[in-house]
Amino acid sequence: MPLSLGTEFDADVIVVGGGHSGVEAAVAAARLGSRVILLTSALETIGQMSCNPAIGGIAKGTVAREVDALGGVMGRATDLATLQFRMLNRSKGPAVWAPRAQCDRGLYRRAVRSLLEAHANVFTVQGTVARLLIDEDARTVLGVETLEQRRFGARAVVLTTGTFLRGRLHFGTETQVAGGRAGDAPATHLAQQLEQLGISGGRFKTGTPPRIDGRSVDFSGLALQPSEIEDFDFSWSHFWDSPRRSAERTRHPEQMPCWITYAGPAARKIIADNLHRSAMYGGTIGSRGPRYCPSVEDKVVKFPLVERHQLFLEPEGHDTTELYVNGLSTSLPAEVQIEMLRAVPGLEQVRMTRAGYAIEYDYFDPTQLDATLALKAFRGLFMAGQINGTTGYEEAAGQGVVAGLNAALQVQGRAPCIFGRHTSYIGVLVDDLVTRGVDEPYRLFTSRSEFRLSVRQDNALARLAPVGRELGLYNGRELPLVARRLAEEGEILALAARQSITPEQAEPVLRSAESALLSHAVRIEELAKRQKVSLAGLLAAAGVRGGFSLDAVASVELELKYSGYFMRERAAVEKLKRLGDLPLDEDLAYGAMRSLSVEARQKLERVRPRTLGQAGRIAGVSASDLQNLALELDRRQRERKGSER
Repeated sequence: MPLSLGTEFDADVIVVGGGHSGVEAAVAAARLGSRVILLTSALETIGQMSCNPAIGGIAKGTVAREVDALGGVMGRATDLATLQFRMLNRSKGPAVWAPRAQCDRGLYRRAVRSLLEAHANVFTVQGTVARLLIDEDARTVLGVETLEQRRFGARAVVLTTGTFLRGRLHFGTETQVAGGRAGDAPATHLAQQLEQLGISGGRFKTGTPPRIDGRSVDFSGLALQPSEIEDFDFSWSHFWDSPRRSAERTRHPEQMPCWITYAGPAARKIIADNLHRSAMYGGTIGSRGPRYCPSVEDKVVKFPLVERHQLFLEPEGHDTTELYVNGLSTSLPAEVQIEMLRAVPGLEQVRMTRAGYAIEYDYFDPTQLDATLALKAFRGLFMAGQINGTTGYEEAAGQGVVAGLNAALQVQGRAPCIFGRHTSYIGVLVDDLVTRGVDEPYRLFTSRSEFRLSVRQDNALARLAPVGRELGLYNGRELPLVARRLAEEGEILALAARQSITPEQAEPVLRSAESALLSHAVRIEELAKRQKVSLAGLLAAAGVRGGFSLDAVASVELELKYSGYFMRERAAVEKLKRLGDLPLDEDLAYGAMRSLSVEARQKLERVRPRTLGQAGRIAGVSASDLQNLALELDRRQRERKGSER
């Protein structure tokens, strides 16, 4: 680092932002041995849950477990802060189960900071980054400078700025406040510099619902939703202290219920009558918001035949009576929000503790990044989280891991770590972003994955532990825990193959599943192949007391029940790897390939895919374009061989 920069102190990697993405980026780089500075505008808000204090859900729960499998903090902090746990889709079978946890907001934030600062090579610094220090001739990032004119040097910088880049809060059409979130100032100087450097982007919006005082709610007529904590955890890392599941399992906080109510005709009318005062519908906001997390105004306008909208009253923590009104995201004025809330059953006398609002912010086109989340235009600059046009804590965390790992690997001169679509939802997320780009805030769904039978929440560790081991992500305590957890599945398979179950033992399990009874003893593995018949139930009925984790049992059960489907999907994965992993040279002259359509040439020139498979996923590149590209590559290879003779 040139002394002329006048840096206060230097690191290998600087992470800008202390949200879900920034924390995971810092921890990932630190686990690889890098010296990391995490710079954030307020140290007290590291790990802050800016919107709903919940982790997981459909696809998101799998990402959270993938982050955990790679040594991240999200799953560990969630287990330490869980107020209520639900395993979604349990009626549909383990293949589509999705873990979701409501967290104590304060406990989660404190757990994240504690887990982050447990890494001795992570240094947290308070400050707002004003600009990047750049060698423009070499197109290389050298560090950052804060508004306080403090300078820090690094060989790689990861930007995880969330909604702070020129953030603007909207409370109806009448009130707008500059801010990254309520109570925090926006980052304007950095946004301006990125724009001046020619990095193209746009504006997106998101929103949050009002919060209410639980003491002012009449719960007597509301449906109660209890926790399903049972033996579920997000993380594998903190309860495996023996070859069998310890009886002294992770001690979650005392569980709390949620309550269900509805915004019915009365609330809908108030919203409809005041649409002109909504920032979204009154013309104050012109940017797009997340389609799959609509505001209540969107629900009223786009679903006119729906009489009522389900709302969840979710606790914020043990140390507060405040409740989060999930399902009521809005940009209406505060006085309209009060009126709307009091039209909801159970909330007739409610007191609103915080008004909901919409927020607009800058994002940058993720097709300017490669699959490591590095910006192609400047060496050493990575981007992760909402700056890339995504929405959601889990999506941010997954990107943070990718950017943090690759920033450290680049500094260390090691090969990059690229996650495939067939190995993880993180791979799907990153590939979608850098290949297809975004025209609205991106949210991950299971339908985005071609291999969702193989990429599940229960097998995240089995899928990604080889990556963690190869990179050296696990410490000396964790390595045997990983081995122990993965060995479980082999033990269960062997046990199910050799253990028989009698008709008398199996009868209660089979009757519960409405399955035919046995006339003689059979191996457990054969009976577990039947639909609706639980492997865990069979093991218990046969007197097996293994103390195995539910995840391991679920994985084995799925392997037994759906082996044919898995074999076909894995064959498709191998075919994809053979064809899709064909590398594309960075200097390919796509513009000169006249066999490709004009649109395909333009898109390929802009995205610069690394592989033939990635090229095929670019919007605007047709199947015939892909076939012609393969022919062009073959011709190029023949010409190269001819010139070498």
